[in-house]
Amino acid sequence: MAILVSHNTALEMLRSVPPQLGALPRVDHPVALEGVRARARDVHAANLRELGVRRSPTHVLLPADEREIRSADVRSHRTRLDVVPEGLLLRAAPGVYVAGPELCFIQMAGVTSRVGAVVLGYELCGEYAHFSELVSGYYEREPLTSVARISAAIDALEGRGGLRGAGVARAALEWVCDGARSPMETVVSAEMYLPRELQGLGFVRPELNFDVALDEVAAAITGTRRCSVDVAWPARRRGLEYDSREFHLDPARDLRRREALEHMGWTINVIDLDQMADHRELMKTVALFEGDVERQPGGSAPPEEVAQLHARLLRATRCGLGLERALFGVPVCRGSVRLHL
Repeated sequence: MAILVSHNTALEMLRSVPPQLGALPRVDHPVALEGVRARARDVHAANLRELGVRRSPTHVLLPADEREIRSADVRSHRTRLDVVPEGLLLRAAPGVYVAGPELCFIQMAGVTSRVGAVVLGYELCGEYAHFSELVSGYYEREPLTSVARISAAIDALEGRGGLRGAGVARAALEWVCDGARSPMETVVSAEMYLPRELQGLGFVRPELNFDVALDEVAAAITGTRRCSVDVAWPARRRGLEYDSREFHLDPARDLRRREALEHMGWTINVIDLDQMADHRELMKTVALFEGDVERQPGGSAPPEEVAQLHARLLRATRCGLGLERALFGVPVCRGSVRLHL
C-alpha cells in the first residue's frame, strides 16, 4: 500500500526540499495505481511534516474506483489512469510517492488560471524556486524540468487516457520559456511574450539567459569568452536585462559587458526594481523595442489590460511579501543553498 502526494502538497514539497539535497529521486519505472489505496490514517501515519509538508489539507491522488477520503486535513483527487508513466513520480520515502514537476504542473494547471500556470511553468523550468511558505524571495537551484519534458509528459499521459488538467496545461505551456533565473525575469519576459488574449504585450517568443559567444575584441573588453542576455531576441540582436542590485554590484564590469555586446551588434536595454514597481516607467523601456522586435498576430493588449497583467504577475511571483516564517520544511545545511530575500 502506498500514498501518492499530489497537487498543492506536491508543489509544497518541490519547493521545501531543495534538489541539492537529493532527497526526492525520480522513480525510473511505471507505477501501477492499483497499489495506491491509502486512507486518511495512512496519510497521517506517513508523517509528511518530516518531508517538508506543513500546510493542510494534504492532497493525494487515488485511482478512480477508490473511495474519496473524507477528512478535514486530507483531500483526495481521483484519476482514471491505471499507470503513471516512468519518470513522472518522485520517491520521498518507502510507500510515499510524490508527483514530479511535470505531473505537478499538469495537476496545478487544472486548478489555477492560465496566467498562474504560466508563472508556475517558468519557475519549474527555471533556475530558481519560491519558498514553500508564502514569503517573498527565492533560492537558486537547477531547473526541475523543461518545456520539452512537460510536453512529453502530457503526450505520455494522453496516450494512457489522459489526466484532468492536461488540456489546460498544454495551452499554458505554449507561453512558458525555459531558463529564468529569478521571479523578475519571469515577470518581464512573460509580460512581453504573453498574447493579447492574456493581456500581454504580444512580442514574439524570447530566449532567456541567451549565451552569446564573443569574438577576440569583445572578449578582450570583458575578460571572458561568453556573455548571457537575460531576455533576448537573438535574430534581432535585441536584449533586455534586469538589474537586481544584488547581481550587479560592479558597475564597471557591467559597462564592459554591455560594451562587448554592443561590439557584437547587440542593443541592450536595462530595467531595475524601481521600474518593475512603476509600470509606467517599465513601459517607457518596453517602447524602445517597438519596431525592433516583431509582435505576434493581434499585437498588444490595451495599456490598461497590460497593467493589470503586470500586477497579477507581481502577485504571482510574491513581490513585496514579508519574511515572517521559516523558509524550508526540512533541515538545510548552512551554505548549501544560495538565498535571495
